[in-house]
Amino acid sequence: MNRRLSLLVVALALFAGACGGEEATLAGYEIEPDPVVGDYALPAINRGGNDFSFRADTDEILMVYFAFTNCPDFCPTTLADTRIALNELGARADEVDVAVVTIDPDRDTDDVLTNYVETFIDDAVALRTEDQTLLRETAFAFGADYQIVTDDAGEIEVGHTTNLFAVDDTGSVVVTWPFGVTTDDIVNDLTILLDRTQA
Repeated sequence: MNRRLSLLVVALALFAGACGGEEATLAGYEIEPDPVVGDYALPAINRGGNDFSFRADTDEILMVYFAFTNCPDFCPTTLADTRIALNELGARADEVDVAVVTIDPDRDTDDVLTNYVETFIDDAVALRTEDQTLLRETAFAFGADYQIVTDDAGEIEVGHTTNLFAVDDTGSVVVTWPFGVTTDDIVNDLTILLDRTQA
């Protein structure tokens, strides 16, 4: 291959990359078809108890996490990482909302849950229902699950899905982040998702 042809090949490759080529890669995973959760709603106890639908505002992203306040590790770590990611996102953090659903409403009273959630993210939405059927159906719609049992010693044990979810303005779960994803990856994914929804 002569020098002129080599330069032409390189130029065409650069042009293809500049024109979009491969789409930016997400650190979280996408499920096809996207789980649709926008028809589900739970009471927002720190928003006057009004029903809150799992649908981001137009051109925005809603992050959703199923948690419980007595969680010793996964929940506080995930919520702390979410706060860090939003801080690192800068001005675009205004385009991202956060909602936290308690899977343990018997112990997570309105006040307990509100204080817990707002300690991590002061404008996050705290969601709580005592309707166990609705709660489980909502969790399942996201692909989440949980179990609460009392052991022989009378201690309450809670197991739950530790994923963090991103929902767009159509009410679809567009990305699922497994526990342990880095804050940098969350920031990168949020940037990609916001660019997509605003395109």
